[in-house]
This record gives sequence, C-alpha cells and structure tokens, in this order.
Amino acid sequence: MKYLFILFFLFCSEKTFSQSATYKLTNKQDGTSSNISIRRTDDQVEVNVIANWNNKARTYGQFTGKGTITDNKATIRTEKKSQPCKVILTFLKDSLSADFQDCENDQLPANFSGIYTKIDDNVTGEYIVSADICYFYSKPDEKSRKKGFAYTPEVLNIEELLEGNWGFATFMSEGKHLFGYVKLSDLKFKRTYLFD
Repeated sequence: MKYLFILFFLFCSEKTFSQSATYKLTNKQDGTSSNISIRRTDDQVEVNVIANWNNKARTYGQFTGKGTITDNKATIRTEKKSQPCKVILTFLKDSLSADFQDCENDQLPANFSGIYTKIDDNVTGEYIVSADICYFYSKPDEKSRKKGFAYTPEVLNIEELLEGNWGFATFMSEGKHLFGYVKLSDLKFKRTYLFD
C-alpha cells in the first residue's frame, strides 16, 4: 500500500511541477523584467518569452519555441542556425528556473536567467472575447478605461500577462487597430502563437 501511495505522489508531482502557466522575473537592481508563458500538453511545451530591458530605447527581447519535458526539464533551441539561442527550463513546485544561453541576438542576455515566479495559470496567445464587451485600458486598472472595445466573438492577441487578471492585447479588424490592457476574465483562450 505504501508503494502505491509513493507512485501516486510521483505521478501527481510530475503533473504539478509542469503545468501551463506564466512566470515572471524582475531584476530589482536595474528594473528589467521578463515573462515566460508555457503551454503544456502531456510532455510537450510551447514557450513564449518576452523581456523588458527597462531602458530609454524601449528594448524588448522575444523568443518562442517548442520542446519536450524530461525529468521536469526542457531545452528549447531556435530553429535559425545562424542564431543558436538555447533556453533550458527546469520546472519547480511554484516556480521555474530559466537559463538563457547564446540568446543575445534575441535580446535575451544571461541577466534574464534566474528563478521565475508563477503569476498566472493563463498563457499568451489568441483569446476570444467571451463577455458582451471587452474594454481596453491604458493601464492595468479599472480607472483607465479607453474608448476602444471588442465584441463577442472577436479574437484578441494577448502578448503579455500581468498579475491581477490583466493582459496586454492587440486587436485588428476591418481597419480598426486597438492595443492596451484588457481583463482576462472577459476572454476565453483559443490557441498559442505556435500553431501550425
């Protein structure tokens, strides 16, 4: 009986340590930050990284890729042979260890490596408006509502997730181009950016 319990615990912990989620790292010394969204299906992962350099040039780094989880680790490489970026992810209980190697061409130097804290169970990608109206905001708060909005069943691109049920979205339809913060509670997940 004891062995059945141990096997059950190991099976559950494997699932717990590597679920779909978004993780964040903030470097307090220089104000840089990075989000990693991971969508997991069985042992396959789709990864989207967006890093903010917090500089006057508004430099951002971005990386997307797919990989396989083995022993709570996944190694994702760029498909471009001229830019050999490699990201090693280690799934921990409520966090994620990320190691960026040779990713300078993607604007992701080693200072974005570290322990990322889980901030949300949602991931970046395409979302369908599920509320009657989804308003756009200039900041991630209720007081900064813009005039722009989207209706059900229009599709928004969520490019970055933030704490507190907010995401940064872009929307284009019939000459209408909107961008800003939206409430994730007004949306339903459709698919990641890494679809075929």
